[in-house]
Amino acid sequence: MFCPRCGKEIKNNQRFCINCGYDLSKDVEMSKEKDNSDFYQKKSYYKNPQQYSSNKNIQLEAIANFLFKLFLTILVLFAGWVGLRILGHYVSNDNLHDDKAKYEAFMENPSSIPELAQPETLQDLIINLKDVQNFLVLYLKYSDDSAEEKSKVFDNYRKQLLKIEAFSNDNLLKEDIKNSLPQTKKEFKKCAAYYNKELAPVGLKIVSDTAYAKYHLKEDYRFTYKKFGQYVPSEMKAYLYLRAKHKDEFLENGGYLATTPKEMNLRIADYEKFLVNNPNFSNINEVKDNLYFYTFGYIFANDRQEMQAIRHNTFKKWDKRFIKSNKNSKLNPIFSKMVTSANGISTNQFDSLYPYEYEKMLESIRPLNGELDDIFIDLRKNLMKEFSNIGYKYIYSQTEGMWSTFSDDSKISKDTLLLADNGQGGYDVYDNKFKKTNQVLTIDPNSQIIMKRGQLLIYTPQCLQIGRVEYSYGNFVVKTLSSKAIKQYFPDTLIINVDNIGMNAVQVTKTTAKQTYMLISHAGSNFDGYTLNSDIPIQKGELSNMFTIDTTNTVNVQWNPPTADGKQYTIVFVTDMTSNTEDNPTDTKDEE
Repeated sequence: MFCPRCGKEIKNNQRFCINCGYDLSKDVEMSKEKDNSDFYQKKSYYKNPQQYSSNKNIQLEAIANFLFKLFLTILVLFAGWVGLRILGHYVSNDNLHDDKAKYEAFMENPSSIPELAQPETLQDLIINLKDVQNFLVLYLKYSDDSAEEKSKVFDNYRKQLLKIEAFSNDNLLKEDIKNSLPQTKKEFKKCAAYYNKELAPVGLKIVSDTAYAKYHLKEDYRFTYKKFGQYVPSEMKAYLYLRAKHKDEFLENGGYLATTPKEMNLRIADYEKFLVNNPNFSNINEVKDNLYFYTFGYIFANDRQEMQAIRHNTFKKWDKRFIKSNKNSKLNPIFSKMVTSANGISTNQFDSLYPYEYEKMLESIRPLNGELDDIFIDLRKNLMKEFSNIGYKYIYSQTEGMWSTFSDDSKISKDTLLLADNGQGGYDVYDNKFKKTNQVLTIDPNSQIIMKRGQLLIYTPQCLQIGRVEYSYGNFVVKTLSSKAIKQYFPDTLIINVDNIGMNAVQVTKTTAKQTYMLISHAGSNFDGYTLNSDIPIQKGELSNMFTIDTTNTVNVQWNPPTADGKQYTIVFVTDMTSNTEDNPTDTKDEE
């Protein structure tokens, strides 16, 4: 302690200060009296009314301050919530504009629309499927196509998922998990965790077959509902939700239930209600098959037959509950039979009691062909028809080596290639997915294209030549045809090779009154602007170098150049009805 007079430090047991001699005992007594006084004053019954009133005001002020702070806190939180809503609105609008811009970019460049392709590796499948799913969302969200067209595309997507479910560790899932295949349920769970992490972004997972060492891909119903549910018709949305609600596999290896009888009761009841309430659902057969599959599997689960894993009384308990909870169910006779029969029922009895038509489980909707199809082929086809100047014109089959004209009803196969007029004097080449390739078939704008005997022929008037479009080493080329080759496509026409005609008139003997002729040049000289003049009217042919003479009289035909400086050809046609020989300069010796 310190001396109150001089401030020097002194010991606690000293009475007088050793520095100034102050008597410290007086301060000790006064301190004790003050402490006793404070003790009594702290008691409520010693407080005077004025002091009590003051304390009450302090408490009210504290409460008021607390309420004010609470109000400010609520006000700040409310303002923050409003701000987040406004921000979310603008962010949502920005995303909306971005998504719509992405969709419009696809529409402006249809070749960029992704196609679902047959994968070689699991990573190929994941990358490709993700692109397809993202565009499918944009299509369902922004396309002006009818609801029927959109449903058709979405159904096709789901059919491809059924094909993907056939991919297993025998053909696609070939990654070695720690250098061994799973043999037990525990080992398979580790394997599934490895794959499912990679497959989650595209809504797939793996499930085991009868043996854990064999497994395959499976659609994740929750993903499909979450990604596409809001963009499909209401009935399809309800069905996708139903699948997502009962997403788990209900049977495991050995035919035992992988879920509880309670869950199976609910699943069967939900599917039956959906079947009854949506009789016009476009995929009603799929619902019927699933309902049959679940009911049959639940009734004949090995747990029930062998009384293992799940007690027999547990099944009876939930069979009774199903009857009680679903009084209008047409399945009640089956459940009643299971409750009353000690030995259960046979499959024949089950089939006779089952009230709904069904196929062979999911085989009625599962595609037979395991090759993946492009779900946007029709969309790309229609878009490309709009963007092409004239549209698709010709189709080439690589297998048959044959050409045909394009129409909306044309059958497009895997080996098909298409030509579309690009409006620039040529044709762009598209594959069977209606995706533009890097090939272009350039044709002289004055040329004429004709289809003969499944072949595409190109006639060039300037050089009096006919070529055939052929596919060689991955490219289209035009090969000039010889006289002999031309006769395959114009069998009733006599060919005159103008390269054999000099300055003097040439005589051609006709053996019939009416005969068609074709002028050609193997040398490919420039005959631009030449015109035919005859003493009698002659009939023009299919091509500008073709003409028909129908008379028994002698006919002079002049082939005149546009200017006097050019070479003039004169051909005299003489009819000889008794002669079977032709003294003419026709060229039939050249081979193709």
